[in-house]
Amino acid sequence: MKILLVNPPSTGVFTTFGVSLPPMGLLYIAASLEQAGHSVQVVDLQCEPAGLDPFLIKAADLVGITSDTTRIEKAMEIARQAAAIGRPVVMGGPHPQFMAAEILRTGHVQCIVKGEGDLSFPLLAQALERRDELGSVAGIIFPDGYKVVETADGPLPDPEQLPLPARHLLDLTRYSASLNGIPLTPIVTSRGCPGACSFCSSSSFFGRRWRSRSPEYVLAELDEVYNRYGFRAVAFVDDNFSLSPERVIAIAEGIESRGYDLQWWNFSRVDNIVGNPRMVEAMARAGSKTVFLGIESADAEALKTLGKESQGDMTAQAVKLLQDNGIEVFGSYILGHLNETAADVERTIRMAVDLNTNVAQFSVLTPYPGTPLYQELKERIFLKRWKFYDALHLVFRHPRINRHRLQYLLIKAYLKFYRRSKKAKDDFRDYGKTQNFSMQRMMTCVYDLFF
Repeated sequence: MKILLVNPPSTGVFTTFGVSLPPMGLLYIAASLEQAGHSVQVVDLQCEPAGLDPFLIKAADLVGITSDTTRIEKAMEIARQAAAIGRPVVMGGPHPQFMAAEILRTGHVQCIVKGEGDLSFPLLAQALERRDELGSVAGIIFPDGYKVVETADGPLPDPEQLPLPARHLLDLTRYSASLNGIPLTPIVTSRGCPGACSFCSSSSFFGRRWRSRSPEYVLAELDEVYNRYGFRAVAFVDDNFSLSPERVIAIAEGIESRGYDLQWWNFSRVDNIVGNPRMVEAMARAGSKTVFLGIESADAEALKTLGKESQGDMTAQAVKLLQDNGIEVFGSYILGHLNETAADVERTIRMAVDLNTNVAQFSVLTPYPGTPLYQELKERIFLKRWKFYDALHLVFRHPRINRHRLQYLLIKAYLKFYRRSKKAKDDFRDYGKTQNFSMQRMMTCVYDLFF
């Protein structure tokens, strides 16, 4: 079959501040489809300002579209376009899985692939090609008359057995992500998350069993990225790259032994950092430049409601350990927990300033479909325009904070943090230059925040 895979464009604030990265999920699906003998084309609409060419849809036998919550409206526009031409549409990603009935009711989508589609999508493509019964394919959701049929979960892919993502199907030079001015590309080294954060759908989508790739296989992908594609910076985009410290050390030692001039970025947890200084030292020697920490809140009760343990003094210890080893810290905070007042939010802002991480990201608590938080807040949600589920807008009736007040506090958080010192202001100005900010783009962002 000729299969067209489409990544919808970002919207609103993401267009202003977003840093584009290739869609690794689609590239993994593409690699599995190619391995099964299909002809695959990937179109990433982040990099196509003219939009999707209708001739590409006409030339395809099957159209696959991925989407998260903020981009689902754009994804459905593509699905309508493909359905109007008479091409079957398959969707995947967290939002389609968790809102399947709503999507299938439109009549534009023939089938939804649940979870990771590396194994399910090729089997589905085969069934569609042979006109087999869809009910025989594990891991999918499809309409049957007025009913929605969900087949049994398919087997979880073993990341060690999957082909490397099909990077050759995209022009990687069109992406804007960089690390210290060096073009960067993402790498996925594990799947699944044992955490139970109430605001995150990762464990529901990928499962709570952590499935990692061996250091040898990770290094083989690094060899390809470094030697074939010429990248000198990568982002390890696993939910928690450092869950196995010994694995991280082995990867770091492999980078060192190759003599690669490589810089890298990754997600981690505060306790993984504090408990493993030897790992941090190995990371620093091998080119680690930035670590993302989910700090979230200054309030222990708020952390408990999020499904996270209070980290106490460990947060400051983790920041110090990383910075002492020359690694910058990207701190992430969530504002507007259910039991918080405006004064509690102000306390989190003060903590962010005092921690003095190199970068801070502030988000508004958002109930994404597929999360325990969504189930808890379903009756309080007043805004169902999915493009506003960008963690910058309050979409539910907060019991203690007016939504406009929380919007103000979000802006205040960024102003307080990035005006905390002359160096902070200089760093923000330099970052703005690399992202080509303009007054028009900034005003668009402000408009998107409030309207």
